[in-house]
Amino acid sequence: MKLVTDNTKLSEPMKRKSIFLFLPVMVLAFMSLYSCTDVLENKATDEAADLVVDNDAVTLVQGDEITVNITSGNGDYFTRSFDESVVTASVSGTEVTIKAVENSSLGEDDVLGTTVIVVDGRKKVVRINVQVARLWDLTTDVAESGLDLFIGETRTVKILTGNGDYKISAAEGYENHIGVSEITGQTFTVTGLLETAEDIMLTLTDKKGKSVTFPVKVSIVDLTLDSNEAVFAEPDASAQYITIEQGNGGYSFAYRTGDGEPATASAVVEAVESGNLITLTPKSAGEVTVIVTDQKGSSEEIAVTVNPYELKLADNASSITVEGFANAASVAIARGNGGYELADLTEENLKCIKSAEIDENNNIVVEAKWLGTTTLTLSDDAGKTLEVPVTVAPVAAELSSDYCFRMGIREYIESHPDFDHQEKLTFEMVFWPTYSRSLQSFIGLEGVFLLRCESNGDTDLRFEIATNIHKDRYNLSGDTYNDPRFRSQQRMGNDRQGNAQWYHIAIVFDGTQSSTKEAYKMYINGVREELTPASDEYADVAPDQYLVLSAVKGDEALMIGRSGNSEYRLGYCAVAQARMWTVARTEAEIKADMCTYFSPEEAAEKEGLAGYWVPSEGTSGIDAFPNYGYVGEGLDGIVYNNAVKTITETPFTGKYRLVDCPYLVR
Repeated sequence: MKLVTDNTKLSEPMKRKSIFLFLPVMVLAFMSLYSCTDVLENKATDEAADLVVDNDAVTLVQGDEITVNITSGNGDYFTRSFDESVVTASVSGTEVTIKAVENSSLGEDDVLGTTVIVVDGRKKVVRINVQVARLWDLTTDVAESGLDLFIGETRTVKILTGNGDYKISAAEGYENHIGVSEITGQTFTVTGLLETAEDIMLTLTDKKGKSVTFPVKVSIVDLTLDSNEAVFAEPDASAQYITIEQGNGGYSFAYRTGDGEPATASAVVEAVESGNLITLTPKSAGEVTVIVTDQKGSSEEIAVTVNPYELKLADNASSITVEGFANAASVAIARGNGGYELADLTEENLKCIKSAEIDENNNIVVEAKWLGTTTLTLSDDAGKTLEVPVTVAPVAAELSSDYCFRMGIREYIESHPDFDHQEKLTFEMVFWPTYSRSLQSFIGLEGVFLLRCESNGDTDLRFEIATNIHKDRYNLSGDTYNDPRFRSQQRMGNDRQGNAQWYHIAIVFDGTQSSTKEAYKMYINGVREELTPASDEYADVAPDQYLVLSAVKGDEALMIGRSGNSEYRLGYCAVAQARMWTVARTEAEIKADMCTYFSPEEAAEKEGLAGYWVPSEGTSGIDAFPNYGYVGEGLDGIVYNNAVKTITETPFTGKYRLVDCPYLVR
């Protein structure tokens, strides 16, 4: 007889008269006490692993000890026996040692039971049931019929009860047919190596002379797998696993593409086997059949499909944003299958995109044309497609002490005198105030019709309309009221005070009305504002029949971001868009399109839209922002420096900021 020995002293419970000690109160008390220790401080932020041991039920003979291994946990282990008169417990590293205490009063048929608890630093807990007797019968979990294995199959045998110091023996030459591992804990494994002509008898004995014998047979079988198909989402997908349910070991792999001859390797997938588990690792997109053959010639096939990459953009981008309509933007194609193409631009695309292409580095490069959103379609050689939304986003030109826009209205009137007298007029502006200073001017004509803020210190300022009202509405060269102004109830938010917001403000003049209360109106974010006149003198008089635009004072022009030829009249703001209408717009009309950016073509068709400025190029070095209204270049927004008195033309090289639609804040 040839022996395989292991000095580990292990045992398990058997059916006997038992004396069990149940200590639920001790369990609760122990856990309450332990939860307060420093060992259990949860210092980690990741998910805690489960606490697992390789044996959670052991049997011992008095005076013997056993080692139980911690196979999973979170460190900082602590252990304790509920009844140290039965067993003691200690832990070193990941080994828990349990020792049975000598007890002279223990009868021949008596069994003492208790629990050993193990806790880790993340408060994970495992319990080990322990039973102690003077003598155990040797038993295992193997059925009377023994083990029937196929080649390569490994079975785990568990010793249920016994008296430690176990040894395994079998007839000479058994190791050619089966492999038997050393005993670890209370288990060992048996692996089929070669078919047997007759059963191999394995005998297990313990130190008390107890023994058990069971047959082991290794048979030739047909190769079977738990699955004959594997589908991968893409070449970089995780490996998949197929279990060999039975087979004859010595596995090899071949690969067949379509109806071709099998090959020893494949560009699509790689297959390897270990421990009756086939690992399939994808390599590239395609379809292939993996042929699995064992050493006895039995074979099975696995149909493998590796799908192409899904198209992805760099940094998980889902869209492209171009900041400004004179700008370009790009995004890299991070994942795909090569041969990238963009679908031809449609009429819808061309409304806001001038061009779109894929460069030599596989970047999608978009050149903007006008503000708006559209969608490009990207495709590759594998037929994958990706819809890529493109937004040409509005940006606002920031004005402060450095820039303003001047529209030469006096010069225009010289060649278009009928434009001078306006019975109705509306100014609209979308802007973000950046500073707080009295008498800031935003848009309009000094001394005629102007949107500004009041002259009341440097903070907490209201918006107001500054205008010109004659005492005889029919005599526009006669006496006027002194500095007529109409103020809002709302205060102006700004960066300086930390309450800035996007505003859409419209001011309206209607000379057909009989009272200034109806002739002058202000709308803030689409809602009419209650106005308060600065003086009762002109609070409700009849307005002028017309606004005389050529009567503009200061810099003698229609201005954005300035008026009055003075450093105290600068408008500190980011301008998104501004409009000048020769009609009195209604609340409904203002609210309907206050966040709309008309295209140049749309602007040209808008009745009464004389001036329309969208400083949203997003680029530097601009001398003039075009007027898209019907007056055309005669009212282009020429860029000037914001000098104290005499301003001069200068290119805009300032900053832009992205624009949001204004919202109502009371």
